[in-house]
Amino acid sequence: MACGAAYDLCFAVAILWFTAPAAALLGLALPADPVYLRLNGIFLLLLAGLYSLPAAAPKRYSGVVAVAVAGRVLGFLFFAATWTAGAATAFLVLGVGDLMFGIVHAALLWRAGRSSAQPEQNKGA
Repeated sequence: MACGAAYDLCFAVAILWFTAPAAALLGLALPADPVYLRLNGIFLLLLAGLYSLPAAAPKRYSGVVAVAVAGRVLGFLFFAATWTAGAATAFLVLGVGDLMFGIVHAALLWRAGRSSAQPEQNKGA
């Protein structure tokens, strides 16, 4: 989750303070009205902060990890569909990044659930 937080923080900073260079690096056109782009930057700042909670206390915030898995998979589906419709290859790269985070988060959540369930299973033994 810490890596996901850092990833989203970097994109938020790029969107909010380095918009033109980031767009040029990714080969993306900037919208004529940047309001929604900047709103997405603010959203990514909030997401980075939210992801830092389970990074610090994974058991306490495991629900955040589950929502993060769903969000990352949805992000992949959106980016992949956008790329399939003819958008820049950067969307596919961003989508694959989201998918990888989703897979890693899901695996770690699953592993944490299994490790916390094992003592319960051993109580009757």
